[in-house]
Amino acid sequence: MARNYTVSTRIKRPVEEVFKALVSADQQVRYFTDRSSGDLQEGQVVTWFWQQWGENQVAVVEVIPHRRIVLSIDSVEWEKTVDDSYEVRIVFELEALEDGSTRLSISEQGWKQDAAGIKASHQNCEGWTHMCACLKAYLEHGIDLR
Repeated sequence: MARNYTVSTRIKRPVEEVFKALVSADQQVRYFTDRSSGDLQEGQVVTWFWQQWGENQVAVVEVIPHRRIVLSIDSVEWEKTVDDSYEVRIVFELEALEDGSTRLSISEQGWKQDAAGIKASHQNCEGWTHMCACLKAYLEHGIDLR
C-alpha cells in the first residue's frame, strides 16, 4: 500500500526512550493526548481523548520494540469521511542513529485520492507533525508545547 505522506524528526534521546514515550499511556498525556485508555500493545484497541477534538480509537496492529508501531483507524470513526468507511494505517518507524539520538518517521497509508481523502490526509499530516514537535520538546527539554 502506497504511503500518503511521511513526516519525520530527529530526537536527541535513545531509541528505547522514544519508543517508551510513544507506547506508554502515562507519557502520551504529557505531550499528545489529554487521556488514553491504555498503552499501545499489539492486538489492543486504545481510545485517545482530546478536549478540543473528542475521542478516537486506534487498533494496534503491530509493535516491534524500538523499531516499529503500526496502528489502524477507521475513516468514518475519525470523522474524516461521511459514508465511505475504510481503514487507514499509521506507521511509526524508529531508527537509532550513531550519535545516540533517534529518527522518528510517521506515515499514513490508505487514504483515498478523492477530495475527502486528500483533505483528511492533509489534516492528519498536520496533526502528526505537531505531535512530533511536541514529543521532541517533551523528551529533550521536559516542555509540553500544547
